Amino acid sequence: MGIVVVVEQPEDPERLAVHATGSDPDVPGDPAAVTVCGLGTAGMAVDPWRPATPGQRWFPPDLARYVCPRYDRAVRSVS
Repeated sequence: MGIVVVVEQPEDPERLAVHATGSDPDVPGDPAAVTVCGLGTAGMAVDPWRPATPGQRWFPPDLARYVCPRYDRAVRSVS
C-alpha cells in the first residue's frame, strides 16, 4: 500500500487542497475511499506524482502550498 496523492477542488485555486490516502486494496493505484485526514475521496482528482527517492516528500513540490495542514502536521509529529 503506497500513498496516493489526491487533489480537492482542482478547478478552483482558491479552494484547492492536496491530501493523501492509501491505495484501494482492490484496485492498486486508485485512492482509498477516505483520505488520511478523514475526507471522502469521491470527486477528488488523483495526481500521478510519486516520490522518486525514499524520504522525499509525499506531495508534488509545485503543490506544496496546498498541502492539507492536518495531514502534514500529523506526518511531522511522527517523523
